Amino acid sequence: MSETTIRLDSTVRDKLRALADEDHVTLGDLLGRLAEREQYQRDMRRANEVMDRMQREDSAAWHEYVSELHAFEAGTARDGLTEAAADWPEYNDAGSVTRALPGR
Repeated sequence: MSETTIRLDSTVRDKLRALADEDHVTLGDLLGRLAEREQYQRDMRRANEVMDRMQREDSAAWHEYVSELHAFEAGTARDGLTEAAADWPEYNDAGSVTRALPGR
């Protein structure tokens, strides 16, 4: 992988350096993680926009989707596993995750 240099305001650089130091990672690793997180959040926003548009403009498709989702959830509820949120609270960062379905 090739490296490059980017220009940053020194205040931004210092904030990024502090975050990287706190996580004991390089500045490059931190920037990579931040870029991945931003891409994920944009993808989720796009998915939400598609779902909202389907709900508004194609109610038959929306009801079919919701019905299929409920059938899937009912099937997984019988598998005896607990909710992951209860088992792994350290991964429950609700402030950074956009739900694909409103209210979920």
